[in-house]
Amino acid sequence: MKTKLFVLIFVLFSMSSFAQDVNPMTMPKYGRTPEDSIQCLTNLSLYRESFKQWKQNKYKAGEFDNSYQYWKWCFDNCPKCSQNIYVDGTTIIGDKISSAENESIKQAYIDTLMMVYDQRLVYFGGKNGAGNILGRKGLDLLKYRPDSTQAVYNILRESVDEDGNQSKDGVLDALFRIAIQLYKNETAEKDIILDNYDVVMSIIDYNIANNAKDKEKYVNVKGSIESAFEPFASCEDLIPLYTKKFEESPEDVALLEKISYMLDNKGCTSSELFEKVSIQYHSLNPSPESAFMLGKMMYKKENYEEAIKYLSEAVAMADSTKVYNAYYVMAACYRVLDNYPKAREMAYRAADYDTDNGEPLLFIGDLYGQSASKCSGSTLVEKNCIYWVAVDMFNQAKRVDPSVAEQANQRIALYSQHFPNMESIFFSDLDEGDDYEVGCWINRKTKIRAAK
Repeated sequence: MKTKLFVLIFVLFSMSSFAQDVNPMTMPKYGRTPEDSIQCLTNLSLYRESFKQWKQNKYKAGEFDNSYQYWKWCFDNCPKCSQNIYVDGTTIIGDKISSAENESIKQAYIDTLMMVYDQRLVYFGGKNGAGNILGRKGLDLLKYRPDSTQAVYNILRESVDEDGNQSKDGVLDALFRIAIQLYKNETAEKDIILDNYDVVMSIIDYNIANNAKDKEKYVNVKGSIESAFEPFASCEDLIPLYTKKFEESPEDVALLEKISYMLDNKGCTSSELFEKVSIQYHSLNPSPESAFMLGKMMYKKENYEEAIKYLSEAVAMADSTKVYNAYYVMAACYRVLDNYPKAREMAYRAADYDTDNGEPLLFIGDLYGQSASKCSGSTLVEKNCIYWVAVDMFNQAKRVDPSVAEQANQRIALYSQHFPNMESIFFSDLDEGDDYEVGCWINRKTKIRAAK
């Protein structure tokens, strides 16, 4: 019992010794006195040699105990002599924590570990190192004291604010999950989740685009965070938050882009906020991509002429899939506006960007079928010849794209019933199998067929 008490007192004493130290900015590198300098260099050499051997033995428990005193002396008396004191110190104290004889000693060593990070920040934080040190500190505190959610959050958030796009994937993941935990513990509002999601995803997307070495790590953590965020991503949650941000910074192009992406990704495109943000973003930073988003939005709002205007700009996009969609939506707009020739033109242009997709051809076949009442002639053949070209398009669609065969066959069966009968063909002085040109706006050649 005396041994345990001595260890605890020793750890706690060493923690307080630094607090009573001289100004760290004036602390000599190797100690306060010449004697300290000699002792510092000696102990630094002794502990480093022992640590290297310990590392070679894969940090076998207890093997560093005899040299712990040398590391501790350097930590207490010449904290500026080498950053290795702190790099090695987390491993050394980590071993002490895992092998602590009771909970009170373990907690004392955890306090010491936190002080290792704090002292490293004082002497070696520098301009570009503080965020990384804070990140490691926060992760270790989470590891050893998982219930210290607020303290962990404060440290990790400071780390991310400091490091920005250089933040590590593990720190970002932990920060977001701690934010969720704070909300679940009812110690924070839901805004903490939304705000941190916005922060961490921006950093993750930056690294996916620019950090080739660690790209896969950020891709993986993005999936993990998006999955965790899903229960908190309703439009009811997002719209009030982003409405406030938009009203505060309506000229912030980066913010507008984020809001547009988030609302679109979560299906909030019918909101008034999405419309305002999209129009504002396009006015400040016009691009084919922003025009595409506006075009889709106007289509959903049944503002078809405005949709066509924006989608006409969107076809300059580099992404062929999006260009296909832009043309296809324009085709749908023109159909609603009863401009069938333009609807067909847009559908054919869509087909050019996805030659294995039968949907545009089904669309054109439907256009032909819907034109029967608009292109009626004086005879039964003239009235129903449109169904021949409609069926031609359905057959072409399933040849191009077998996945639409079932839809095409259903239409063929329906429209074939409206073919002229053999008697009508005969009295029109025509023969089954001959060529026939359908007029009206369609102007296509086809084959004469009788209803079966």
